[in-house]
Amino acid sequence: MSTAPDSPNPTAFDDAVRAYLEPTKGQFNHHQMLLTFLSIDRFRQWAAVVDRYRTVNGARFLSSGCGFAGSLLAYHDAGAASVLGVEVDADYVRFGELRMADVVAAGADARVLAYDGGRLPAADQSFDLIESMDVIEHTPDDLAYVRELVRVLAPGGLILLVTPNRLWPVEQHLGIFGPPWLPIALADGLFELLAKLPFLSQDRRFRYAKLRGMRTHNISLRRLRAIAKELGLFMRVLRPEDHAGGWPLPLDPGWVRRLRDTQVGKFLSPTRTLAITFERLAA
Repeated sequence: MSTAPDSPNPTAFDDAVRAYLEPTKGQFNHHQMLLTFLSIDRFRQWAAVVDRYRTVNGARFLSSGCGFAGSLLAYHDAGAASVLGVEVDADYVRFGELRMADVVAAGADARVLAYDGGRLPAADQSFDLIESMDVIEHTPDDLAYVRELVRVLAPGGLILLVTPNRLWPVEQHLGIFGPPWLPIALADGLFELLAKLPFLSQDRRFRYAKLRGMRTHNISLRRLRAIAKELGLFMRVLRPEDHAGGWPLPLDPGWVRRLRDTQVGKFLSPTRTLAITFERLAA
């Protein structure tokens, strides 16, 4: 049974998430984490965005780094023939299974699997649609990560990849100004030292101390284009203007959007979040 008539979440999932986040009630991001884990509205919007470029209905869908499986519910509701989520975090796998329990009980082809972050537990060309949402910046090797997604992508398939832009100066997981503009190791070491300064607020010292290991890569549009070229992929940069009324991300300021829409400026624009699709080039 769901938590409310308009909620897709089973009660057991909702209760488990609230218990899981109980220790973070005093943190700056508690409310945002609760919304992130319980809502699927943004995933429904992403499914609608993707449907413009590759039909979701009847597709075999993979979420790489599925988190709490919100996208699995959204794509299932949009008509996907099967949905699979993979996660390296055992807690996330458990929550994903709880969230999908009602869907699985109803006979849908829906699974959440643990994997090691390397080779995906799927055969070549197994999926028509693949989603990678805020994952690539945490991977050991960004090129190898995308290559593995391409391995399991069927001909005519599409990869949606969303990641923080390194040109946006604020580290989005923690709300810290500066780290994306610095090399990862330098930022980690610098803010680890700043976290020890006694005159800073407890909240700020907490955020600074959490930075180490938060990212393994600062991803730019130029880096994504290089990956596309290396793997022989067509890359499309998604624009909010092409999805009026249904864009899942906050809009950038007007000057950022104007710069982004110029030939050179698209690589210099401090767009907060990069949203692109990869498709195989014709042989």
